[in-house]
Amino acid sequence: MITKQIIEQKERELNNLKDKYDKEIESERKKVLKSKLDNMKKSLYLLSFDFESSSQRTPQYLEFHRTFKREFKALLKPYTKEIEIGKPNHFDISGFFKLNDDRIYYFSISDLRWSKDSLLIRTAKDFKDYTGGSNNNINLNEDFVNNLLRFLEVLK
Repeated sequence: MITKQIIEQKERELNNLKDKYDKEIESERKKVLKSKLDNMKKSLYLLSFDFESSSQRTPQYLEFHRTFKREFKALLKPYTKEIEIGKPNHFDISGFFKLNDDRIYYFSISDLRWSKDSLLIRTAKDFKDYTGGSNNNINLNEDFVNNLLRFLEVLK
């Protein structure tokens, strides 16, 4: 016959195991986020500088565009089917990506000479939908990777 004390003891043991499991999962999630942040480190570093204003694309802007494109694709690769980032424009960067569950997003960083604090992101119907859903902004700071992946709901 199972007594109330045995049931309570088993419940405590189960709760302890659950807490241990939750801590391990959180620890692994933090390791993954840290490695992903490391992948975006150079882009975020380049954003810390003032961009020279010019009527033409500057070497500084072109370096940022190349770096961001490479790092952003690497960051999103496990979660996406397709990523399309536009060619270097005039001090901005934008594109589309389709997640593995077929949700499509448009993203943009405005003119890097004046407004480089956030990444605009919104849902889109396809890779030509520049008007899309509601605008959302994700700060381009040390929490960028975590905030972006949480926004996209790819972190559970």
